[in-house]
Amino acid sequence: MFRRLGGSSSLWKSKNPHSLEYLKYLHGVMIKNEKVSEGNRNLLVEALRAIAEILIWGDQNDSTVFDFFLERQMLSHFLAIMKQSSGSTVCVQLLQTLNILFENIRHETSLYFLLSNNHVNSIITYSFDFSNEEIMAYYISFLKTLSFKLNTYTIHFFYNESSQEFPLYTEVMKFFNHSESMVRIAVRTTTLNIYRVADESMRKFIVSRSGDYFQKVVDVVADQVIEMDIFARSAENEASNRNRLNDMVAEHLDNMHYLNDILMIDFENLNVLLTDCVYDRLAAPLYLASLAQLRESSSTILMSRVSALFTLSQFLLIIHNQHLIETVLTSLFFGDQSDVRKLWTRTEKGPRLTMRTSSKGPGGARLFFNCHLETLRGDPDDHSVFYGLLLIYAICTNKGVLSEVLEAAQIPCEEKSSKCDEDLLHHLTAIIDNCSKPDSTTRTVTLELCALVLRRVILSSDDDDSLHKLIEEKVVRSKNALIAQLQGAVHQEELFLEMFEDEHYQFEKESLRMALISSDPALLLRPTNTPLSGIPFNKRLPCGNEERTRKAIQFYFHLRKFLHDLRGETEEQLPLKSNAQALVEVHDCINLSNSDLLSCTVVIEKSDKLQRFLVADQLQLILVEPDSKRMGWGVVRFVGLLQDTQLTGDPQDSRALHIVVQDVKSRSRKDMAPLLRAKFVFDDHIRCMAAKQRLSRGRKNARQFKVNLICDLLGMPKRLQPMTSAQRSSSTSNPFRVARGCAPGSRIRIPGDPRAPRED
Repeated sequence: MFRRLGGSSSLWKSKNPHSLEYLKYLHGVMIKNEKVSEGNRNLLVEALRAIAEILIWGDQNDSTVFDFFLERQMLSHFLAIMKQSSGSTVCVQLLQTLNILFENIRHETSLYFLLSNNHVNSIITYSFDFSNEEIMAYYISFLKTLSFKLNTYTIHFFYNESSQEFPLYTEVMKFFNHSESMVRIAVRTTTLNIYRVADESMRKFIVSRSGDYFQKVVDVVADQVIEMDIFARSAENEASNRNRLNDMVAEHLDNMHYLNDILMIDFENLNVLLTDCVYDRLAAPLYLASLAQLRESSSTILMSRVSALFTLSQFLLIIHNQHLIETVLTSLFFGDQSDVRKLWTRTEKGPRLTMRTSSKGPGGARLFFNCHLETLRGDPDDHSVFYGLLLIYAICTNKGVLSEVLEAAQIPCEEKSSKCDEDLLHHLTAIIDNCSKPDSTTRTVTLELCALVLRRVILSSDDDDSLHKLIEEKVVRSKNALIAQLQGAVHQEELFLEMFEDEHYQFEKESLRMALISSDPALLLRPTNTPLSGIPFNKRLPCGNEERTRKAIQFYFHLRKFLHDLRGETEEQLPLKSNAQALVEVHDCINLSNSDLLSCTVVIEKSDKLQRFLVADQLQLILVEPDSKRMGWGVVRFVGLLQDTQLTGDPQDSRALHIVVQDVKSRSRKDMAPLLRAKFVFDDHIRCMAAKQRLSRGRKNARQFKVNLICDLLGMPKRLQPMTSAQRSSSTSNPFRVARGCAPGSRIRIPGDPRAPRED
């Protein structure tokens, strides 16, 4: 849209194009071609482009250039060309020239000269052909560029107090809801720059002309949330729908940030105008009315409660104006249906805001607050629970919330200590209770958000001890219930060890990123349980027994972490590890005298063949390269856990094994290769069979060892494996000596080992 236009030119090319002399030449060209025709159109385009370059150079290097430009009133020639309906090519170049010129002018004197004689306002109000995308793009960019030049001095070149005219503002407002996003962004930027100018007379004009504009802006936001709600109710939770909803949410949030940017400007009268408009046309008739389902007739437009919670949460996460936040929260915490005086209604001409004519609907004190509490019950799933929690989080983190309002509502938040509303606390702790039920429809992301909210409640509550004890009891009870659910799977589920370690890896790696989950379309659409949806597991419901086990493991980790936080404890048992045996690392030197070695050739795809010794200890598969300088010693070249090793024979070669070694990191990423994928070729089929038996037995024992660690962690009985005398003697140490980080031929010495390399 912003491609640079140009054409053939017969301009004289000066050796010094940045000079007063060349500007005089170009002025002559403009005079001789003051009537635009098909024959001179390209010439004028090139002349306009060259004039802009000279003026920018002159602004920084030669003041006589601007003197000549003003003396000959060259801007008036621009206007004359523009008014001749000279075609899109010339208009685009003219707007581009003006945009470049004003964007690059640095000296105030030069800027004042350009803004004099009201020529710029004439250009702003000219009736361009805005159906042409390039003209529209350069025109709106020109207005945005001008807005960055506004201050208490330059504002008088744009705003005429005597005639009450302000073309820059009145013209740019017309394009607020333009179909092109670039235009909408430019309009928001331009109006914000105007609002920031602290000129009293101009601000009075702005207030007098902004009522209709703000209504249109807020009505666009209302249309957006209505459209989002309709789509979210009917769409399946699959990738294409999530992408479409994501675009809708992004556009809505852009407008909400725009409203907040206006409210953050120190412009009191304008803020009063906007806050009244937002409450009367958006917060009350859509957010609150939908939360309480105040339907007056079949044509009343109400969102689902999930959409109402989502939009209200986004409102509180973005808007921080104290007056508006206080107004909305006062209604939310203490209001009844009389707070909603208007409702959105479907008409033949589209949605329309109408006055309520009756008081039908749910009544009672604290109507909206009680409706909010109802959403935390989680029936039939946790869709509304998640957004009910998000709303509490948004309230607690909003900087515009007055502590007096929170104290009156008994909502404890950080640095605003008070008692916690009993009904609210009951619903929050019920989420902890419900997550441990076998048929629970709570998702992991919901439990994590609940724990985050409860942490804030505990930290800010006056009644800290009893509240702390109550929540701790709930967490312990649910954690124990989850352990009971897992008891059968620990020994019966073949892949339980992988599930446990994979989920802990993800638990440690990922944290709740509120900026992402608060606007995630996958959460706004109805919860799904199918893995084919592409939604991360923590954001969907489980499918099948394996995923139900995974969910129970995830819940266990979150409750365990929450319990540690409540008790001020640190994690000492996870990740699973053996305290009795240090693991060998790559580049370690080991004494192989007491090791049972198997020589083999390791063939890695697209790689040379490597001669290695295969060693296995209690937990690890180790590949060692012999140290050519020290007999009986070797350096470790690869280490992998036996528990994660997979073995398959080669049907075409009885001497070969195919070995794949994974780890928790490579399993968690589909695009990541295993730690090792190689063909191991031994001297004969007997040694190959011995290696397979040794590794298979080691894998089984290593996995049982880790499962027993899980049993210790969960406090459940172990399944004991019979051990040979050799295994018992080596259960606490490696069968070889290790020197950390020692390269082949190193002279480091291990005390007590006469075979170790000695220092000179």
